[in-house]
Amino acid sequence: MVTVRTATRADAPAVARILSEAFLDDPAWSITLPEDDTRLAKLAAYYRRRVRRRPGWVDVAVDDGEVVGALLWEPPADSGALATVRRAIAGGTRWVLGRLPIGRGARHTLQIEAYRPTAPHWYLRDIGAGPEARGKGVGTALLEHRLTIVDRSPTQLAFLESTTPGSRRLYERFGFEAIGSVATLGNQSSTAMLRRPGSSAD
Repeated sequence: MVTVRTATRADAPAVARILSEAFLDDPAWSITLPEDDTRLAKLAAYYRRRVRRRPGWVDVAVDDGEVVGALLWEPPADSGALATVRRAIAGGTRWVLGRLPIGRGARHTLQIEAYRPTAPHWYLRDIGAGPEARGKGVGTALLEHRLTIVDRSPTQLAFLESTTPGSRRLYERFGFEAIGSVATLGNQSSTAMLRRPGSSAD
């Protein structure tokens, strides 16, 4: 039976393995880390660092004592440089980002950030399951756990980026709606999605 708990620093290697493998061929990450031969190692290092720095901002799905999935999230806040960027580009000026002399990965991130609400909100960043657990409801369990907490909190607004059609369908089941898109590779695109207060799973 899959259960969900808050991560600890000791979970960092397992979470890094699961999420780096889950996002190895992700269109958005492929823009940020275009070198195929180094992407897996760089993703693993990134996720290890995130879990070790903020284990309380990571939910892990556990089955028979083993971590089989993870969800990285950020609590409601609206401070720092990215919040300033969101305020500055709100109101129809997102087109400017496509003309900035920055790398494609940074440009993609800023374009997605432009869709984030200026009001405090939860940000569900990355969710994934290990290959042995895919199709077993791990993603659903992680989302149900976190969104139950969101719905009981004073701030019920939640944002995320969907990078594949399959993940978009999953998020729509939980009350998220598309509010914009950003091109990734070829004819693919990421979808900025928002879950408003009072939304619920189908």
